[in-house]
Amino acid sequence: MPITYRPITLDEFDEFDFAVMRGFSAHPESNPWFKDFARRSFEPEQSVIAFDGKQMVGTSSSLTFEISIPGANTLPVGGITEVTVSPTHRRRGILTEMMRRQLDAHHEREIPLAALWASESVIYGRYGYGMAVTHEHREIDLRHTSFTHGPDIRGQMRFLDKEDAQAVFSPILERAWLEYPAMIRRDNLAWEAAITDPDGLRSRAPALFYAVYEIDGVATGYVMYRIRHGVTAGDSTNSVQIHELVASDDEATAALWRFCFDIDLASTLTVGHGATTDDGLPWMLSDPRRLKRSSYDGLWLRLIDVPMALSARTYSEDASLVIRVEDSFCKWNEGNWRIDGGPKGAECASTNEQPDISMSAGDLASIYMGGSRPSELARAGRVIENSVGALGRADRMFITARKPWNLVDF
Repeated sequence: MPITYRPITLDEFDEFDFAVMRGFSAHPESNPWFKDFARRSFEPEQSVIAFDGKQMVGTSSSLTFEISIPGANTLPVGGITEVTVSPTHRRRGILTEMMRRQLDAHHEREIPLAALWASESVIYGRYGYGMAVTHEHREIDLRHTSFTHGPDIRGQMRFLDKEDAQAVFSPILERAWLEYPAMIRRDNLAWEAAITDPDGLRSRAPALFYAVYEIDGVATGYVMYRIRHGVTAGDSTNSVQIHELVASDDEATAALWRFCFDIDLASTLTVGHGATTDDGLPWMLSDPRRLKRSSYDGLWLRLIDVPMALSARTYSEDASLVIRVEDSFCKWNEGNWRIDGGPKGAECASTNEQPDISMSAGDLASIYMGGSRPSELARAGRVIENSVGALGRADRMFITARKPWNLVDF
């Protein structure tokens, strides 16, 4: 029997939810919050589901978001999620067909970008996605967290109840999110997930603490964290685990880190993508070697409409550049595209001019938010310089003031 594909309705959600869990080799969640939240988040008309007869054997869906791009601008983005193929139906082209239909549908809706969190980094390059955001796992022994540099800390920290966190935290994130390329705007549902912490619920982790930094009653930074308790040879060996740390200025950044480092009875601190990688923390520490850092891929990006995406962002240098884009999966993107842009705006159009540089759509996605330089990809043989000096010009054009960062899981 051939595999068929279609969107589903909300009436079919329970079967969909079960198929997703099974595709990720998990059993349905016992906590009713999970299914209720998933149902409220689900956009059935954006789903692409594979059926073998009446059985769901492949799942994918998309959520509609707004994402920041360089120049404090934004674009609509499709957040691709819940992508699974049943273990009984591997290697039949189901994933490829679902990706094909998802990108075609977004193109028809004039959604210029798609983004996803990859369960495996080997999968999505074949569909034109590129690593757009790099996160860090950080860990430090709290005995070695003294500062030698940093802004003066003039304000005060205070704790909040869970019920009050969104009202206080959301204005801080609203002030900060456009500063970072690739940041998805957090709506009420996304705030609910961030504060509820589904990963913590699944692992039965200790509950989060919520704290805010204020100067003269104005909140400028917040942190959500938990304490993992431990005792070794009679001594407390608690671990501070940062869930999210967001600041709207450098003083708040320093104050939040200082607060977390000074928590009593704790011996280590860890953080993942809940903190930006360019906050200056290593340069504040007297002993920066003690800060252990390892990078990993975060958000993957797909340019569905190359000229729309390249026209929407700004560039750090006034210049022109012709890029040859190879895109076998979305053929409408393939060709030579001329960018005329700078800090005030840009235009991008098809051209018959010879390309200055050549690359795949996935590699263009990797440099689009400023997270990677074209010359860096060129050293790996992924970007080709066709005219002398073009790589340096591309580096200068695509560079951004802040590194890409994204907090919203989906």
